[in-house]
Amino acid sequence: MSDIPYLLIMTVLPLCGAVMVLLAQDDEKTNGRNVISVSMLTVWGSLVFILLALSHVDSSYGHMQLLEKYVWLENPEITLTLGVDAFSLLLILAVNMAALIGMWGGRHEKGCQKSCMVFALLFLSLITGLFVAADIMAFFIFFAALLFPLFMLIGVFGEVKRRAALFRFTFYSFCGVLLFFWVLVILYNHDGANLLISKISQLTLSSKTEFMVWLGIFAALLSRIPIWPFHGWIAAVYVGIKNPLIFILANMMPLTGIYGLMRFVPESVPVSMVFLATGLEIIAVITMLFIALIALINVDFKFKIFSFMMVYYIFYLMAAFFPTSQFMMNVGYSLFAFMIIFAALEVLVSYQEDECEAQKLLPEGILRLMPRLSVVFTFMIMAGIGMPLSAMFVNNFVLISALLTYNFWTGVCAVSSLAVVCVALLLEIRRRKHEVKFSVEQVSAVRDLSKKDVCFMATMMLVLILSLINPLWFIRG
Repeated sequence: MSDIPYLLIMTVLPLCGAVMVLLAQDDEKTNGRNVISVSMLTVWGSLVFILLALSHVDSSYGHMQLLEKYVWLENPEITLTLGVDAFSLLLILAVNMAALIGMWGGRHEKGCQKSCMVFALLFLSLITGLFVAADIMAFFIFFAALLFPLFMLIGVFGEVKRRAALFRFTFYSFCGVLLFFWVLVILYNHDGANLLISKISQLTLSSKTEFMVWLGIFAALLSRIPIWPFHGWIAAVYVGIKNPLIFILANMMPLTGIYGLMRFVPESVPVSMVFLATGLEIIAVITMLFIALIALINVDFKFKIFSFMMVYYIFYLMAAFFPTSQFMMNVGYSLFAFMIIFAALEVLVSYQEDECEAQKLLPEGILRLMPRLSVVFTFMIMAGIGMPLSAMFVNNFVLISALLTYNFWTGVCAVSSLAVVCVALLLEIRRRKHEVKFSVEQVSAVRDLSKKDVCFMATMMLVLILSLINPLWFIRG
């Protein structure tokens, strides 16, 4: 136990960084470098405090540690409780590393102006707050507040052209907030505002109230995940984002829904949840298969990355109903590597697309002109499809085995979806390495990754390799 308020510092530090970004001075000579430097330095600082917090926890799941309480209101008395375990800290570490990769890869983008980085850091602050929230009031505050920087990033800097899809996405997300507020009101009237998330399943509620509460929780958290038939609304918005940093941050939103379900769903399932869990399982399988098949025929690599993410997200979502805490840690280990791989792929693809656009080239064979990028890109693809290069290899195997045992046909559908989306990635990398004749001018004009970029990506590759056995090998437990 430590007297240092690690959780408060981790939550507030990105917010302080946003203020520093506002104060940073940039001109034509610096060309936004000061803003990027301050932003990345803030994330590096957050990573230091996350690692320090990890050194004070054991590696068990569900046992809230480093508890911190802060009085928000005195009348009515509302105290916000923060707490973490190794699982939540692992996700905080993963999203910060993914954001760091996005900032690095998007530092030359025209959309990386000061206000964009302010909202990006605000988003990091709020998503960290959601992962450390231990009571339902704190969780709701961060759950609702996350929409503000997200909508600003997508609507103002995301360059999304389909405004109708953006409106539907906004409406869909806001409905999730209203549903969660409805649950909060019910529980507040029943047991007050300072109810820990872990205690909700232990409340004595009438059958009708219990059903309403869990229906509201399920629906609210699922509003963050592209579940059929609403997946098209989310896909149309996310795939249209050009800036890699904003694309990465936006695609962290489904993670908040998955994390919420893992936190709220108890090991001993209430009777009212059996019907909801079965319905969710059916919808999840349909969504996985549908998205994977579309990825196989869609030529847009950005959509393939989106499909890769969403199929895996739903796969991890299904693991939320496994009965033991060890499976949750397997999910956490796999998600840690998954977030780094996805962020790196997005940055590398954006770099390729920028070069193709600048030199007026098609993607076919582009990797033959970029040998450094080709090596890093191939490594990330191989790690993403489950080769023994990261924590995804062992932990996905454990999760798939458990899913097949839990429900054989559900497991078969999930594995088939994962296989299809992995084939889609492999076909795309084959297309980009296809032998194409280029002119001498084209060969000399295309810019490969710089040595600085390669060193940065090599560091991320090393992190992935070290995570192969256990991403938390450096802490006690």
